[in-house]
Amino acid sequence: MDVITLSIPGFFVLMGLEWLGGRVKKRRVYRGPDVLADLLLGSAQTLFGVVAAGVLLGGYLLLYERRFFDVSPSSGLAWVVLLVGLDFLYYWFHRASHRMNLAWAAHAPHHQSEDYNFAVALRQGPVQPLVSRVFYLPLALLGFPPAMFVTALGINTVYQFWIHTELVGKLGPLEWVLNTPSHHRVHHGCNGRYLDRNHGGILIIWDRLFGTFEPEADQPVYGTVKPVASWNPLVCAWAPFRDILDTAARAPRFLDKILVWIMPPEWRPRGMAPADLAVAPDRPKYDVRPTRGAGIYAAVMLVFTLVATVYFLLKGATAPIGTQLVFSAWFVAALGGLGGVLEGRAWAKPLEAARIVATPFVLGMLL
Repeated sequence: MDVITLSIPGFFVLMGLEWLGGRVKKRRVYRGPDVLADLLLGSAQTLFGVVAAGVLLGGYLLLYERRFFDVSPSSGLAWVVLLVGLDFLYYWFHRASHRMNLAWAAHAPHHQSEDYNFAVALRQGPVQPLVSRVFYLPLALLGFPPAMFVTALGINTVYQFWIHTELVGKLGPLEWVLNTPSHHRVHHGCNGRYLDRNHGGILIIWDRLFGTFEPEADQPVYGTVKPVASWNPLVCAWAPFRDILDTAARAPRFLDKILVWIMPPEWRPRGMAPADLAVAPDRPKYDVRPTRGAGIYAAVMLVFTLVATVYFLLKGATAPIGTQLVFSAWFVAALGGLGGVLEGRAWAKPLEAARIVATPFVLGMLL
């Protein structure tokens, strides 16, 4: 079991404490539909990591066999070097994910929430690991064993959970070295000078060194420049890729249809209007409210789906590929169905009915 899976109970305890803290301060920290999208998108990435484990770790293993050095997992110094080195590479992956369209499409779901809380930390682009793992390959050549790398990556990821909150202010001298809630609130801002800033994971020193640091001053506007305007996790995951395809389709020149995938998100082909990056400081949040019945149903089914997914995480790595694919299809149906229920879509009820009927058979395959 990896570090992230072991941390899941702690994530939910901290979310509960943050909710209580918001109540004490008379602030609405969480919105139910947004939390549902957050948790299902995070689960989707974790599920993808299990099903695609061979692909994600294959390149690392291949290079590790050709390593320059042998690093011992029992060395404390080696762990320090690995954690710092991984954080350095994370900075460049994260920065690239904001400056190259294809990488941004994989990363964008993490930024789509217009709230900022611990649940947003769990909201991830399902296929983002396909991009991030490429940046970590030098660690294999340096001789860090795969298990050591996976553990360090988990530590880096778990650290970043606690910085997703508005209830923690600035932390004095720690702000100079560590990535903190204040620094990361800036990163999630999409307005003005906050856009594409503070890319560090554990350390903020990389942003200070490479010119991407911005201190928190005004209240950030959370979300993406172009709001996704949906609670549906499938829509959220697909929307950034759809935008690139739309731009490529409308580009007059063939070369631009290719370039759009590697250019920055605001880039537009010759002959097209420039991107509008203006974000009003008082921009209203997307807030389509479900009926009471739909909200209760979605909440109950969210808990059930998450419990089933955690069970799959415990069993799935050793399950046959056919079982993994069947469970993945069931989970994708949950993404679309629950999101559709919250938005009152007519097709959502029959989709959910079919998923419920299939559930005993799907879970029976894991027993």
